Amino acid sequence: MSTLVIVESPSKAKKIQSYLGSGYVVRASLGHVRDLPSTKAEIPAKYAGEAWARLGVHVEEGFKPLYIVPASKAKVVKELRELAKGADRVLLATDPDREGEAIAWHLARALGLGTDPERMTFHEITKDAIQAAARRTRPIDYALVGAQESRRIIDRLLGYGVSPLLWNSISSGLSAGRVQSAALAALAHREQARMAHVAAPYWRVTATVGEPAFTATVFSVSGKRLATPKDFDPATGQLRTPALVLTPEQAAQLVAFLKARPVTVAAVERTPYSTRPPAPFTTSTLQQEASKGLKFSPKQSMDVAQRLYEGGHITYMRTDSPSLSEEATQAARAVAVAAFGASAVPAAPREYAAKAKNAQEAHEAIRPAGRSFKAPQDTGLSGGELALYDLIYRRTVASQMLDVQGTKTGLTLKAGGVQLGATGRTVTEPGFTRLYQDVPEGEGEDAQALPDVQEGTTLPVQDARAEEKHTPAPGRFTEASLVRALEKVGVGRPSTYASILSTLDARGYTRVVKRQLTVTWLGLLVSAYLSKFFADLVDVQFTAQMEADLDQIAVGALRREAYLTRFWTEGFARVIARAPQQAPSVPVPRVPGAVVTVKAGEVVLSLDGRSAPLPPELSPDELTAEVAGEVLSGTALGPVRRAATREGKVRRTGGSLKKRAGAPRKKKAA
Repeated sequence: MSTLVIVESPSKAKKIQSYLGSGYVVRASLGHVRDLPSTKAEIPAKYAGEAWARLGVHVEEGFKPLYIVPASKAKVVKELRELAKGADRVLLATDPDREGEAIAWHLARALGLGTDPERMTFHEITKDAIQAAARRTRPIDYALVGAQESRRIIDRLLGYGVSPLLWNSISSGLSAGRVQSAALAALAHREQARMAHVAAPYWRVTATVGEPAFTATVFSVSGKRLATPKDFDPATGQLRTPALVLTPEQAAQLVAFLKARPVTVAAVERTPYSTRPPAPFTTSTLQQEASKGLKFSPKQSMDVAQRLYEGGHITYMRTDSPSLSEEATQAARAVAVAAFGASAVPAAPREYAAKAKNAQEAHEAIRPAGRSFKAPQDTGLSGGELALYDLIYRRTVASQMLDVQGTKTGLTLKAGGVQLGATGRTVTEPGFTRLYQDVPEGEGEDAQALPDVQEGTTLPVQDARAEEKHTPAPGRFTEASLVRALEKVGVGRPSTYASILSTLDARGYTRVVKRQLTVTWLGLLVSAYLSKFFADLVDVQFTAQMEADLDQIAVGALRREAYLTRFWTEGFARVIARAPQQAPSVPVPRVPGAVVTVKAGEVVLSLDGRSAPLPPELSPDELTAEVAGEVLSGTALGPVRRAATREGKVRRTGGSLKKRAGAPRKKKAA
């Protein structure tokens, strides 16, 4: 008796074959084997005359999709079909998520496996897990397939409906999609806030106090609070709340005043604190931490994690659940006890609840594979794979360790009419930080140690300084912080974040500058068009509701056809029919009367009847009145480009939108 097991990748097939042994033949499908036609030539002859066939979805027939086997997959399908005919049993062992469920269903149809094929699922590639999965198979979950099919149909309807409007209004090769457009809108909104920002000057005065020394900051003078960035209107730079804005002379006088006398402790506030360890990794938190700690892009994180999973080192890397199985919890506690002693873990194991309501997709967190965790130095890994495995290993073990405990201290100091404040903390129990550091960004002076002093104590001032600062513009997203923001509002799913960012970059809508996501002028124009004519498409709440509706389809609580009818026939189809082909424009807040728009395939700046192409390396928030003058006079490719080059910002160096945007992609939109 022979059993054919079909997985997605050749490397996974080789590993699983070694665990199943004789009697099993393991082969790879190389991903999807069927899809909607992407070109006219792919449409079967019997449908070639149908008006709906180019779309690939028969809307009037209950949104019936037209699936074909692409030419690139014909050989694979033929080989798998022959192997299936000769096998006594076929197990569809594709990934344990919606996408994997859909691939299994497509394989069943393409190979003629009947209506009740066997589904083999596992979340780690270890001998025990694979052999157990081969014994405990299940039917295909058609609710999950319906959710994934609905997602694919929505992507096709939106892509084929909205993208041509972008081509005719802006340039060819552009695209819009469910999550991509909402993500772009978030980035565009942040960039527009930066463009409108007016920096306001203010002074920050600090003193170095005591022995050992700590830093205290002046917060009031003669009962008047010193201004901080939150006191200024970001659009005008004007003070909007009562606060004292020091002049340079006053700042210098204040420094001299502090240097000439000691300070007295006016108040002491001590508060105990404890910090729980972070939960084991989900897909998004892994991407965020790998970005922060390893400088990995989300795509790089997922590529490396995929190799670790297929190599049997970690559990499945696409999950929105932070929960651990009982055996993983015990394995993590065992590592912590062996390294730091029995007192390193709490009496009861820690449990982390999954946010996902869909039981089919509430997989375990990303963790080291197996019943016992292999130490990083014993894995044989190197480079990026070792670094990411080490991060996953330490995070998983730390999740079962003790809280960090300590005391937060706040000091209020006085020197005449000047009041200063200092905050700090003292750690009494390092807990999980013995293994895993999870220090919040921007903690700064809060982390300093303060002396054990009482009210009335006099402390010497060793030094004082004044620093002129300017209110900062809203910060740009990093790839990691955008993923975090999208996840927070329920936009996207674990498998989509890396592809969203890749699509935005490939279309020329964004570029990464000093690890920050910068929206290009093209991205701003596309977002402006979508915001004006497709408000729902860029609304994160609407997009999040779409994801929630797909989740309802996945658990069988919502009918696929009913949802698609509401979404398309009663919704977007009507909006698309009304949308004009009209070049969008973006105003330039710092240059009254100026707009950026598209003319003859070029992004141009227009002002007072004059127009000129914008250098593509020029970030939108850099377009000041001075730079606009250079652009319109034809000198911008000199100083502007040199400045951009010095800052490492040159990536694309000119040419039309058509050249930069690239050809339309055949894959579905995110």
